[in-house]
Amino acid sequence: MSTTIDPDLSLGELALERPELARIFDELRLDYCCGGSVSLAAAAAQHGLDERTLVSTLEAGVRAGDAILGERDWREVPLARLCEHIVYRHHAFLRRELPRIEELLAEVVARHGSTQPTLVGLQGDFLDLYGDLLDHIDQEEEVLFPFCAGLDADAGPADRVLEQLRMHEAAHSDVGETLARMREMAGGYDSSASLGTTHKVLLESLQGLEQDLHQHIHEENNVLFRRLRDELGEPAAATG
Repeated sequence: MSTTIDPDLSLGELALERPELARIFDELRLDYCCGGSVSLAAAAAQHGLDERTLVSTLEAGVRAGDAILGERDWREVPLARLCEHIVYRHHAFLRRELPRIEELLAEVVARHGSTQPTLVGLQGDFLDLYGDLLDHIDQEEEVLFPFCAGLDADAGPADRVLEQLRMHEAAHSDVGETLARMREMAGGYDSSASLGTTHKVLLESLQGLEQDLHQHIHEENNVLFRRLRDELGEPAAATG
């Protein structure tokens, strides 16, 4: 596959073609999941990045071959298999990590919250996110993903699923906004400025949560939902 990066392609398209670019997009704070319809050139301008330098950086990343998915192109597998991947990789990650991060946050707030009020705000946003995410993934597993399995066998209530897609896309946008606020309140997850070992572990864990959610939402918005709309004959929603 060519290592040449076309700056007119969208961030979502680039992440689909070369999954290893997702890590670099995260490092540069380029939104390839909820904002995946924005072109690389436009994203560079929005963030004050030199387009040529950005393209060179991405092409170097492609040549390095540091793929974070690597095992397959999820655009080509049956929809039911893609849903299984999302459940076993991303939903399982959330159910494992959210309670652990909640405990870390509670400990850090108890120790430092009186002198670091942003920690209290961070905890509030995280707890809201925690509840919303669990409801979100439960709805996917109870309604949307079973439909995908049925769609492969030409069955299912299409109108209800299109309504579900719009609801899930709105929820993804809300998650993206919350993650951005949390990153700001946490000082960009700079562990070198941590208040101690537990705080350092918390910052690293929150950053890992953010990265996995970006990939999770990308796989749903830019792969699963797009494929569902194609199957059901509805134009894809704008994600920018």
